[in-house]
Amino acid sequence: MRRLTGAASAHRRFVTRTAFTLIELLVAMAILGGVVTAIYSTWTAVLRAAKVGNTAADEVQRMRIARQALEQSLAAAVLYAGNARHYSFVADTTDEKFALLSFVAHLPEDFPGSGMFPNQPLRRVTFAVQPGASSGTPSLLLRQSSILTPTNSPIEESYTLTLTPHLNVFSIEFWSTNLADWDVEWLPTNQVPRMMRVTLGFGAGPAAGGAPAVLVSSVISPGGQGVPRELQGNAGAAPGLNRMPALPTMPVPKPR
Repeated sequence: MRRLTGAASAHRRFVTRTAFTLIELLVAMAILGGVVTAIYSTWTAVLRAAKVGNTAADEVQRMRIARQALEQSLAAAVLYAGNARHYSFVADTTDEKFALLSFVAHLPEDFPGSGMFPNQPLRRVTFAVQPGASSGTPSLLLRQSSILTPTNSPIEESYTLTLTPHLNVFSIEFWSTNLADWDVEWLPTNQVPRMMRVTLGFGAGPAAGGAPAVLVSSVISPGGQGVPRELQGNAGAAPGLNRMPALPTMPVPKPR
């Protein structure tokens, strides 16, 4: 066997020192895989946290809009005694957990859906609960219609907004001066209650049997307490077309 020269022997020793063994390669690949897995886990956790945060922010915004729509519309409620059949105030609390509320209000321009009713601030608004699907939760709907539109008109569905999903409670109570306490019934449709307490619950669905995650109550004093006939002008006019009484004419003095 021929001996290696000095240069060849040194080269062989250098190669032996700089090469990686199979075990070292496997260890390096395992470390790299661990680093990549940690980066991926951190990134997915950030994405999940951002999604949860955005969902929570959306829910809070929807709750705020639903509460504001109720307070804003009730504060603008009107009822004209001369046309009471067009201005009925209906509150169905047969189901104490999911009520129905319908009345006429003189709504401001920034009210949700006002763009669908140009130059028609006087509208009937209805807050109703739509049952969820087999496993879904109920939703609070806001339905608006022109006061001259028949209640069974199919065009009414075009102006229905979903204020908030995941509704658990929509209850209404009315202050009773006779009881000096809150009452769950309001029978006179030709009157507007002086004070109401509206409760909205969000969170766990009723199918789960859990309590609402968020429960918000507002005490609201409706704006319109009924306009008497004598203040309406022409009481026989159509709703929204009541005429103002004619102004008295001043006699013109004759020239001297």
